[in-house]
Amino acid sequence: MNPGFVRYEEVGAMRSRRRSGHPWLKLLFIAAVCLFAVNVGATPWAVHMGGRWTPMERWQGFGPIRASNGGRYLLMTDLHGGIIVRQKGGRMHTACSQFGGCDDLWGTGTLCSQSGRTYTFDLRGRVHGWWTTDGARTSIGLTGGAPEPLGPGWVVAFHGTWDGPVLHLQSPDNSFTEKFTPAGKIRHVTSTADAGTADLTLQWGSADDFAQACRALAARRA
Repeated sequence: MNPGFVRYEEVGAMRSRRRSGHPWLKLLFIAAVCLFAVNVGATPWAVHMGGRWTPMERWQGFGPIRASNGGRYLLMTDLHGGIIVRQKGGRMHTACSQFGGCDDLWGTGTLCSQSGRTYTFDLRGRVHGWWTTDGARTSIGLTGGAPEPLGPGWVVAFHGTWDGPVLHLQSPDNSFTEKFTPAGKIRHVTSTADAGTADLTLQWGSADDFAQACRALAARRA
């Protein structure tokens, strides 16, 4: 047989292999599409949070916190919408419990204070809406923390409502003022003497904008 001659059957087999590609890639694609469909079907507001088109189901924003004890802070939130949570290791799971319903907001919250201290916390929450965030009651809670944690079991809770592109929140249960001093230091011994409220207003903004605003906040105290 001529070594330069390739039978039609062999050519057809090679073409078939090229067309089939890697089956696991197709399976991954199908799985990703299914997960996206489940997420969007349960929380369609996640693709247009705060009046913006957010196809990656992600919204970033920051704003001032004004505490009744005189403290002034800024909080940056990186919010992901949907009931399917992606963990740091890449694993995914639903943020639902048997009796407590499902969290459908998750991500991180970064707090800076007038003293220049900055902390990053885990964030979980819930949007009480379906099609849109506008007018939807919303709650978020901050837990954990680095470089300094809030403490085991401690949750700094905020509750409020979306008003178009703005999320207005309040911490009415003393959890913010009992945990943070006016200068922004985390208390490890809490007291009812530190009871108070805190108001938070979040608007769309980048991490660079947040960093600049934090520098300005610290400069006003200096």
